[in-house]
Amino acid sequence: MEDPQEPHDSSEAERKLRRQQSRDRYRRADPERARSQHLESQRRSRERLRAQAARRDRDRGRVRAWTEANPDRAHARREAWNEQNPDRLRELKRNYYHRHQQDRQHAHRDQNQRRRRDPEQRAKEQQYRNEHRDDRNAKQKARRSDPEAREKYNREQNERRRRERRHRKLGLPPRPMHRSTINERAQNTAAAAAFFTRRRGTPELRLLRDERAEVHAEALTVSEERRRAELAAQIQADTRRPARIRALLDKYLATPAGARIREEVRMDSIARQRRGAGAYPDLEKEALRRAAAILIARRAAGQSARSPVERQALGSPSAGRAVGF
Repeated sequence: MEDPQEPHDSSEAERKLRRQQSRDRYRRADPERARSQHLESQRRSRERLRAQAARRDRDRGRVRAWTEANPDRAHARREAWNEQNPDRLRELKRNYYHRHQQDRQHAHRDQNQRRRRDPEQRAKEQQYRNEHRDDRNAKQKARRSDPEAREKYNREQNERRRRERRHRKLGLPPRPMHRSTINERAQNTAAAAAFFTRRRGTPELRLLRDERAEVHAEALTVSEERRRAELAAQIQADTRRPARIRALLDKYLATPAGARIREEVRMDSIARQRRGAGAYPDLEKEALRRAAAILIARRAAGQSARSPVERQALGSPSAGRAVGF
């Protein structure tokens, strides 16, 4: 039974609903025929996809053979296309850059590992240390001769030893003495996940309870003056944080990487206009947003925290919201 003619003023949602109801009635009226038609449609779709894949493979093979047989003409054709489509070429290069970012990181990581294992490189580093040993000792002696610096150094060392003792007591691994590589950080993350998800025995649970009781006892014995001082320092740090983040982003945007971000924002804004989506209302704000996303992603991966200011400024993924974007 056919549906009555649809009124011209019916909305798209109503037309979709009527079509769906018609299909449901057809399936209920003859379920076997509907099932066989559905299977036949799926079979034709699979054959069509296989034919398209085979045709693409043949086209690629034919283009590859022609390129190998005519290298000069192929090069001239590529150059002509690049000159006629600069925006598209820039987009393809940018997509290729982001698509192969992990491959480049793996290659750089392997290169650094080979360089560290190279006997000649290690000999050069040892030679440099030997040649500058007197300067290093003089700087270290001058640094330790300052009473305040010496007291700060002793306090930091005492705190480090206390943490190491607590680590050994709780069965945690010791603090590494060198900066961890990306591969080592991945291994440490996997080891930490295995450590914190495994079942605990009675001795370990007792140690954890004693540790929690010690922390609670230390928190209860803190004086009111110290609490007020810590709260005031935290409020002051939070107040200054947006300015620190903005200064860090401005410094990053002043580098060649920041210039590339600004150029990408400008080209993307032009592309949005051509698509009819509208240009970015503020190019500088969009550049700041992208720079913050890059630095926060690097901070999450453990790559960009090169200074205490940067670690404090970008300590959380919500750092970008502190400067209004």
